[in-house]
Amino acid sequence: MRMHLKSFCFGGLLLISAGTIAEGNYLRETANGYLAEDAYKLHKDWSLQKFTTITPEGAYSYLHLASQLPHATIYRDGPVKPLQRRLDNELGRLSVEWRDVRQSVDEVVLAESSPVRGVMVVHKGRVVYEQFPGMRPFDNHVWMSNAKPVASLLIAQLAEEGLVDINATVASYLSEAKGTHWESIKIIDVLNMQTGLDIAESGAHRANPQSGISRFYAAELGVPNFDGELLTHNEALFSSGKAREAGKVFDYSSANTQLLGLIIEAVTKQRLADVISERIWRPAGMVGDAQLGLTPQGNGIIHGLISSRLSDMARFGMLYTPSASILTNKPIVSEATLKAIQTGGNSENFLRGEISLYLLEKFDEKPRANAHQWDAVFHDGDIYKAGMSGQGLYVSPAKDLVVVWFSNGFSELPMERVARAIALSL
Repeated sequence: MRMHLKSFCFGGLLLISAGTIAEGNYLRETANGYLAEDAYKLHKDWSLQKFTTITPEGAYSYLHLASQLPHATIYRDGPVKPLQRRLDNELGRLSVEWRDVRQSVDEVVLAESSPVRGVMVVHKGRVVYEQFPGMRPFDNHVWMSNAKPVASLLIAQLAEEGLVDINATVASYLSEAKGTHWESIKIIDVLNMQTGLDIAESGAHRANPQSGISRFYAAELGVPNFDGELLTHNEALFSSGKAREAGKVFDYSSANTQLLGLIIEAVTKQRLADVISERIWRPAGMVGDAQLGLTPQGNGIIHGLISSRLSDMARFGMLYTPSASILTNKPIVSEATLKAIQTGGNSENFLRGEISLYLLEKFDEKPRANAHQWDAVFHDGDIYKAGMSGQGLYVSPAKDLVVVWFSNGFSELPMERVARAIALSL
């Protein structure tokens, strides 16, 4: 059987094909782990193309990425902060409508054809819904771009400590930026992905092997770019050209997040994995260690390659809700940081970006803006971040709600719409 699905790749839309291990949905066959024979074959047949598109090899590596790429460990420490469970069967029966499709939450998540691997809903600090149709609860799964708010949170913490001024320029913290197009760009424009540089992840830029983002990804993987140059990740990042004036358009780009990662390391004098461990992972009482993918030059790929349990991604989301007090006595996300996200961004700039069309379609609703590495900020203060191939992180601070999911593709009725419907039903 062959499936044709739309894939959201860092803001671009592709039409791709996904194979199967056997007849039927291969994700359902791996809910309890992989057979050794299948694992060896999928590992051997893995490639970058199969990772960035929806394939069995990609799905396997989403759970075992450290076996394909070098990684650093984001350590946990201290007592685990367990979450109470009060499962609500009615939530699974909640009816969700999207255009001409109407399904229950269970139908979206548990259908034989569903690409969803795991879903968790946490309301007022309790797990009220969880399903793992395509993975084990203790598996580490890659977050993809759901990781981007980790970088923005670290920047916010450093700003509150007076170590970073988000209205200062990039060159104020990175000497490598001097003499480049990054030099005079303000950090707030990097946070809001409106730098105006030739790093946008639009369909056109991804299709152009000479674009800034194509050069960036070639360096990230340690392969020559279109011109035959083998650049380090930083060399490719700082060679970005200028496309337009900064502060005008929401040009989604993972390169922005990597730039934030360099600032974090420059200010803290620590490697990213250690900063995440010290400032987020350990104080939040996470259940397991996480992993951070590395470039050949050793940079932590903060824009997407964090891997953890789904329950720990839910805990990260909880840091933006009142239930954060269950996890830690000292707030990790301050009220000022949350307010900056909920009131930040620019509605006009948001609507000029290519990704906004995707979000309007999937939510069937117009978010107010994007802000601080979050893709969508709604008028009621809810926030959302998408990850490549269908990962999702939805937080409703007002409802004290977190909805998270891992996936290997996109269901007929979008999980974005499911998460929003759950929030509006409470």
